[in-house]
Amino acid sequence: MEYEKLKNYERYWRANRSIEQRIMAMKSAETSITPQAGDGSQHIGAHDPMKAVDMRVDWCASHSDDYAKNLAVMREVDKAIDSLKDPLEREVLRLRYTDFRYGQQMSWKQVKEALYGKMSVGKRTIYRLHDDAISHFKLI
Repeated sequence: MEYEKLKNYERYWRANRSIEQRIMAMKSAETSITPQAGDGSQHIGAHDPMKAVDMRVDWCASHSDDYAKNLAVMREVDKAIDSLKDPLEREVLRLRYTDFRYGQQMSWKQVKEALYGKMSVGKRTIYRLHDDAISHFKLI
């Protein structure tokens, strides 16, 4: 497995999240009764819900390939991580690259605390575990 895919996992995740948020905003605009910014309307109530639906459908169609490609890469990375034999190696890669519980990649300190709690484990232990996990990940 290519390390670049693992390293860029957050980019794929953020791109798909952005697409999902845009779709949700467009769905919200479909049910809005007030004119939307830039719709060219000068009168209240001139918002056309069907036009908004058409715009969302067109936008979804134009971005569905990107979304699917990103999702495919993310699933490929997840599957490769799952195939690692050592559970600690799997977990360190998940925590560092694919777990966004804080809205972004976890810091090394957060990874250490998630793996070992308050135990006094040095950073070098985490780095060594990570390096071993990466070397095994590349062999997949």
